[in-house]
Amino acid sequence: MNIDPQAIADLVQLNGGRIVGKTRLQKTFYFLEACDLGLGLDFQYYHYGPYSEDLSLAVDDAVALDVLSIDWKAGTNAPYAVFSVTSPNTIASSSDDDGRKKILSVLEKYDSISLELAATADFLSRVGYESDPWSETKIRKSTKATDEKVERAKRLLSDLGNLKAA
Repeated sequence: MNIDPQAIADLVQLNGGRIVGKTRLQKTFYFLEACDLGLGLDFQYYHYGPYSEDLSLAVDDAVALDVLSIDWKAGTNAPYAVFSVTSPNTIASSSDDDGRKKILSVLEKYDSISLELAATADFLSRVGYESDPWSETKIRKSTKATDEKVERAKRLLSDLGNLKAA
């Protein structure tokens, strides 16, 4: 699938012009797809949950075209990426932007582990684990899926579900 690199930058712009971390980037775009407000990206299960190779390639293209930059920062355990639009500007408005902004505002309230757990459970519920995606999530994410973090991830999915119902 060929995704317009400018569309990636435009969605990062809607998120305040930046997204911190590769996991947050992938999960943000996953939830936009899950809420039918994405770019048509395909996701497969990977180590950190749903992952889109198409998104990764489109980000590389956006960087090569200088509409997005990646700044690597030193973290406590490993370096992390900060994705930023290179020249913030007024983007072409889309009819989906209001819904996208609502989703982004929910996601910004949660840490990246909550996003990872929630996205994993949501993805698993769509691919054969619909009866109990959380048990499978806890198995696959045993070091991250503490009771507290799972409850937070469930709250995230509930918050997103409330947007759909509104």
